[in-house]
Amino acid sequence: MGPKKAVYPQLAQDNGIQGKVTLTFVVERDGSVTNVKVLKGVDKLLDDEAVKAIEASPKWSPGLQRGRPVRVRFNFPLVFSFNK
Repeated sequence: MGPKKAVYPQLAQDNGIQGKVTLTFVVERDGSVTNVKVLKGVDKLLDDEAVKAIEASPKWSPGLQRGRPVRVRFNFPLVFSFNK
């Protein structure tokens, strides 16, 4: 799975703010996402929306070790851009 579609904040669009927000989080054994944090942000508006998108995402597929589900830490880039 992956994150839900992030909403590009209108205020960020109006101010021309765009870029890549890099997040880190843990996919638990049951596929839920925990400990979402911004590793490298762009702007508070985009950073907050990126965190919300990951936290609201459907369950992910957990990592497997010897056929058993395990917790896995992910680093995930989320790009906010618009066409001019």
